[in-house]
Amino acid sequence: MSSLKKILWRFSLALVFVWALTGQTAYGELYQAGGNNTKSVSRTGIQVQRFKGGNTDSGTQGLMLGLRSSRYLYKGFSLGLEVVAGAPEDGSVVDNNLLYTGLTLGWDQTFFKIFTYEFNVLLGYGYGKSQNLNANGDGFTIQPQVGLGFTLVNGYRLTFAPGYLYMPRTNGFSGFTFSLRLDRKSESAPAKAVND
Repeated sequence: MSSLKKILWRFSLALVFVWALTGQTAYGELYQAGGNNTKSVSRTGIQVQRFKGGNTDSGTQGLMLGLRSSRYLYKGFSLGLEVVAGAPEDGSVVDNNLLYTGLTLGWDQTFFKIFTYEFNVLLGYGYGKSQNLNANGDGFTIQPQVGLGFTLVNGYRLTFAPGYLYMPRTNGFSGFTFSLRLDRKSESAPAKAVND
């Protein structure tokens, strides 16, 4: 029965992801460019993440990579999805891996025209195994983050975002995360950079 649950979880997440990428345009932040020409604003980015798990004294930290895509609902509020995968601790990826993905709800603002701050929370599902952390399993995942960064040119932004990954069914994977993210804000069709 547990394999059926995993299949249903993955199928449900796939449906939610498709909706998040395509169906939320109607709810997106729309900009009038004259007449009936409306456009939505989105942000897409990549991130590098370090992870410090709760059940180890080794002091080693692995490297995880992530992708994030979101659309703005209203002003600074956004809804999107994120996937993060990699090795939470140093060592072989075969014996030491973690993948989690889910919906993100966020809010970001710019101050002094070049600095940004943001608050995000990811709700989703994750699974993995790690011999160093003595963890193995899957389950519900939540990850709140607070980010500080600065705007670059052509809609690009660089953000440092510490957070906390919480996986209640596999406590070894619960721990602090430190992310460095590069993303780009653009309008839909055709993609056009939007400065913050």
